[in-house]
Amino acid sequence: MKVKSRASEDGSFRSIVDMVDDAKAIAGTLKPLDLVASRMEAKWGCGRLPRLVSPELAAKFASAREKLDVAIHGRDLTDIAQRAEILIRGWKALDSAAEEAGHPAMPKETWSLKHDGLDYTIVLDRADLDKVSRMSAAPERVVCLNELLTAWRAYRATSFVEHAKKAFPGASLEKVTAEELNDDLPF
Repeated sequence: MKVKSRASEDGSFRSIVDMVDDAKAIAGTLKPLDLVASRMEAKWGCGRLPRLVSPELAAKFASAREKLDVAIHGRDLTDIAQRAEILIRGWKALDSAAEEAGHPAMPKETWSLKHDGLDYTIVLDRADLDKVSRMSAAPERVVCLNELLTAWRAYRATSFVEHAKKAFPGASLEKVTAEELNDDLPF
């Protein structure tokens, strides 16, 4: 089997296998940071915590994130691990500062997540919708579970998704487009 190679920035060649191994090692190194970040975003909402602290602390946190991005780009696992540790401490500092300032965390029945580069918040209890919208960095992307289910029911009524899910158990909806399908299918 022939393994293709690509030139790196310094002109040397690296195999695709080596690049995949690097990506796996980097992802493994970042797992503890990802866990802390996920917990903080679940508690405070995606993108919200840096807005609740002093500008100085928010700037330090942003700088630490930028330095981690540079380390990841450089593929230096030791530097990545050190920068990840700094960011873990940064998340904890943001959390403490927000709590000390008396800011409320998101209700427990709230999910915050990033999808296609945008922050979304799903509120399980409709009664929390207004409060969470006022707390959110992106109030236009705060929805309650009932709204999602209503939209899903309307979409399902006009689509083939339910039939596809019956035919292919475990399949998941990955993308929705507005284009109309006019394929000449033999069946």
